[in-house]
Amino acid sequence: MTELAHAISMALLHFVWQGVVVAFLLWVALAILGPRPVRLRYALSCAALLAMSAAPVVTVCLLYRAPRPAAVYQGPPAQSVDAAGSAALAVTALLPRFIATAEVWALPVWSAGVILLALRLLWGSRHVARLRREGEPVPPDLLETVSRLARRVGVARTVHVLLSRLADSPSVIGWLRPVILIPPASFLNLSAAQLEAVLVHELAHIRRHDYLVNLLQTVAETVLFYQPAVWWVSSRIRAERELCCDDVAVEICGDSIGYARALTLLERARLALPEFAQNSATGPLLHRVLRLTGASQPAPRVPAAVAVGLAAVCLLTTVRWAQAQPQMAGEARVSKDAVWMDSVKFGEFPVLVRAVGAITGPDTAELQVPSPVASEVQLGQSASVEVGRGIIAAGTVTRIDSPPSNGTVRVVIQFQGPAGQPAGHPVDGAIRVKVLTDVVYVGRPADQSGGAEASLFKLDADRKSASRVKVRFGAASINSIQVLEGLQHGDRIIVSETTKFKGYDRVRLE
Repeated sequence: MTELAHAISMALLHFVWQGVVVAFLLWVALAILGPRPVRLRYALSCAALLAMSAAPVVTVCLLYRAPRPAAVYQGPPAQSVDAAGSAALAVTALLPRFIATAEVWALPVWSAGVILLALRLLWGSRHVARLRREGEPVPPDLLETVSRLARRVGVARTVHVLLSRLADSPSVIGWLRPVILIPPASFLNLSAAQLEAVLVHELAHIRRHDYLVNLLQTVAETVLFYQPAVWWVSSRIRAERELCCDDVAVEICGDSIGYARALTLLERARLALPEFAQNSATGPLLHRVLRLTGASQPAPRVPAAVAVGLAAVCLLTTVRWAQAQPQMAGEARVSKDAVWMDSVKFGEFPVLVRAVGAITGPDTAELQVPSPVASEVQLGQSASVEVGRGIIAAGTVTRIDSPPSNGTVRVVIQFQGPAGQPAGHPVDGAIRVKVLTDVVYVGRPADQSGGAEASLFKLDADRKSASRVKVRFGAASINSIQVLEGLQHGDRIIVSETTKFKGYDRVRLE
């Protein structure tokens, strides 16, 4: 997998949670605003979809790194690693197999889905072209009515009007050359005033460039089809868009009741239109009619009851959790045999990178180094590889392949002698990337990484208790870590997991 393919795949995976976050923020914003500021609700929904569309692009830019050519080591073999490197091999770690598998399949599956939905987009475009091509001229008096209404709405450009037997309700197609399609049945079902209100609704779509926005929505749905949050946000845009145009129709014509009846009549005869067409009968009809007539739609009681119940449970849980938390400056009791401790040391600190791989030849092996730490591996560095139970073979880094594949970089190790194992035999290795001199270091506490700050328990002078101290770490190795601040040579700390002591600043060792 190339570096670009890796960045795209990871961006697709990251968008799973990014899309949920954006949709949740939009939901909260719409809930706070309420139903009245329709234009603001529409603007926020469009902004949410724009943020969703930009998120994968930004993620690709952040993750992509220009590939570097493979290098081959030509120098003499390095010396074997010492006991520290061999002992580090005992530390076990599991590669994120699920993430690696998802990354491999993300790009092919996404590409297949985009192709299928692009065909759907193409079919819709051809159908819209057919609607325009097979339309018939409208009577001159209707053209004059549309021109008069266009001036009132504020549409300055020419708007074409066609009779279409393929459309079942008035609708708009096209952005640069907008066309209003009117089915002949509309003349029979609607009164003159109702038809004018519906025409104002379509002209509002033209003034607001809704056809273009809807087309961009369809493109976003095609590219980000696998994220349900995108479809939900897009549906909110379409719903708020219709409400915005309804407001324009009522403002111009002044008869909200008559316009609501027109929508009801159009809905009775409405058939499925291609989603490119902006028409008056789309959107949640019941909500639109109730909104136009001023009737209040009763809030559903079951969801409200569930929400209140969940809020009560969360409140009670939070209160009980807070009551159960020990007070700071309290003291916990723990058995000495239940914790692991290590002494802080001073001197040379070998920084090792762990990787797994397989034997590839009589005296060579390939290790898969995780991409985040692969940049530290250089040609000529020494390595120790566990080729069998308790059997350690010393070697040298002689080749580093780039770009990464499946989140790892392939590194070739040349042994100083025969490995004694067949090709394909799994191995576990540690590469010494550098050695720091005159530094303070200690055994790596659970869940701690290099360059981080942590709160650890340091053994007191009485050796019977440990107090919490703030520690700042530097470079991290496989099972050791550099100490920059908070500890000194000779101190002893608890390196085992201490989450159960959260809230205590002191533990008593019994």
